[in-house]
Amino acid sequence: MTVAMNDPDQTNDGFFRRLAQDEPAEGPTLRRIGRWIRRRFAVGFLVVLPMVITLFFARFMFRLLDEWFRPISDRIFGMEIPGLGFVVFIIALFVLGILATNILGGRLLDFFERRVSRIPLLSPVYQGARQITEAIQIRGSTDFRKVVLLDFPRDGLRSVGFVTREFAAPTRFCSEPSALVFVPTTPNPTTGFLVALPQRELEVLDITVEQGVKLLISGGLLTPAQLLSTAPSVPTSTETP
Repeated sequence: MTVAMNDPDQTNDGFFRRLAQDEPAEGPTLRRIGRWIRRRFAVGFLVVLPMVITLFFARFMFRLLDEWFRPISDRIFGMEIPGLGFVVFIIALFVLGILATNILGGRLLDFFERRVSRIPLLSPVYQGARQITEAIQIRGSTDFRKVVLLDFPRDGLRSVGFVTREFAAPTRFCSEPSALVFVPTTPNPTTGFLVALPQRELEVLDITVEQGVKLLISGGLLTPAQLLSTAPSVPTSTETP
């Protein structure tokens, strides 16, 4: 029996239903029932696991922040106030956001990053965390217009790319309507290659930019359902340079 699948990037329902999809009705009845029960237990575990990890992390951070700010609570109020650390942390995030978005705060942040990058042990840790934040930020980027497939780095090898600019007339990039395509690396999509090629060589994928970034960050594990079936190519739109 075929089960209709929803888009796993729009709701988790499609993902878990795909995991629990029934196997072909083969073998004795007891064996089929056993497979059905085992699969439901497995899906139940996969449902609970991210919830448990999230709750554990939230509880850990809540207690950690309270421990850090306990001396402040004891000195000002003479007693421990549960949740004070979390409140102070939220206020500190807001203040840091204000500082980082003005000229003086931006210069101080750049100075701090340059100093940290020179410390042998701390530099790779900070740079790795910075790349993760950049990868998260790129998911909401409005600079990418559509997700495409192209032959890269050679014919026969299909790579996922993001169109950043389209040209309706000939340019120095190409003698026909062309496009600039950013081909990111996996799992860090903040680095990659900029490719200029004719628009006729691009196959537009019927997925959003966010879905495309998820596909890259996960190394293909979070593949949108639209890409699991054969579909005709979508023609690219053009614009004047």
